[in-house]
Amino acid sequence: MPELPEVETVKRGLSKAIIGKKIADFDSDWRKTINYPLPRYKKIVKGKKIIAVRRRAKMLLIQLSSGLNILVHLKMTGQLVFRDKKRCLMGGHPIEKSCETLPNKFTHATFTFSDNSNLYFNDVRKFGWVRLYSDTELEKVFAKMGLGPEPLEPDFTPEGLFSLMKRRPRSKVKQFIMDPKNVVGIGNIYSDEVCYYAKVRPDRLVKTLNAKHAKLIHDGIVKILKAAISAQGTTFSNYVNSNGEAGAYTKKLKVYQRYGKKCYYCKGTVKKMKIGGRTSSYCPVCQK
Repeated sequence: MPELPEVETVKRGLSKAIIGKKIADFDSDWRKTINYPLPRYKKIVKGKKIIAVRRRAKMLLIQLSSGLNILVHLKMTGQLVFRDKKRCLMGGHPIEKSCETLPNKFTHATFTFSDNSNLYFNDVRKFGWVRLYSDTELEKVFAKMGLGPEPLEPDFTPEGLFSLMKRRPRSKVKQFIMDPKNVVGIGNIYSDEVCYYAKVRPDRLVKTLNAKHAKLIHDGIVKILKAAISAQGTTFSNYVNSNGEAGAYTKKLKVYQRYGKKCYYCKGTVKKMKIGGRTSSYCPVCQK
């Protein structure tokens, strides 16, 4: 599943392509992709204008006129493709020849704009969705999800993070970082990198950490996510940005999937362990 940097990269690319466009038509062939019967969904979005593209956690939020929103979750194999007469932009899971044949067998939702350009939602495994909510409904959806702070916003602080740690003393550090109720947008890749930055083992219990550890974890989250966004994410899970390009942050990864190789700092061997069903990479010398 794409993490915050990957979704943020798609958001930025998509914003340049679709803001200001008016939806002329909509179609979907998979009932679980949308949260209304197709005729009603189509009637609601038709004639609405796209006024903004935002991100919340690992989801994309396409804001429409009249207080409506399309909440997009790419899940494991979702992809958004924008195409007009001059260009084809895609972001998310790469699907072979995505721009050559549209719609294709993986296309489960299509937004047609008034200028005859299109936004396609493709999904190989059909886990993703494009759900329609009013502003009021969206607030309730986010409240029900119990999402924590955005790690790149001012309200995400070392003090706030340490306070949350005190409430979840028996959590393992990696699981704590990946829990969206504590901080959103961090998955398997960046949690490993943050633990390495903070020099703590991913399986260490949160109750053994102090305020200094919390500060290191906080700083690691912010610095690593910003660097990954600048490099447009990673290439793992076959992820591509809105131009169909693989992210470059993979070249900067310190421990993720480097087990068996030398640690860049101490030259010891990077090892792996299972935490909550996820394979985690760490340096047993540098991380305690």
